[in-house]
Amino acid sequence: MPMSKSEDFGTNADGSPSSEYCHFCFQNGEFTAKMEMPEYIEMQIKIAVDKLGMPEEKARAMAEKTTPNLKRRKK
Repeated sequence: MPMSKSEDFGTNADGSPSSEYCHFCFQNGEFTAKMEMPEYIEMQIKIAVDKLGMPEEKARAMAEKTTPNLKRRKK
């Protein structure tokens, strides 16, 4: 998720902007989506298509490539 405007950033528990997570993923210091990787990837695709206007094929390719490498998804 490109984060360039202040409203793109999620919020920490103290209300300050998160420097690492977007507003779709992180609000009030907590992750918004508590799901397994396949469902999370599908959610990311839907957000990219519906909210960002990205073609589904491009959104899927990006989500499948980047989501497993996200800091919150690494174990």
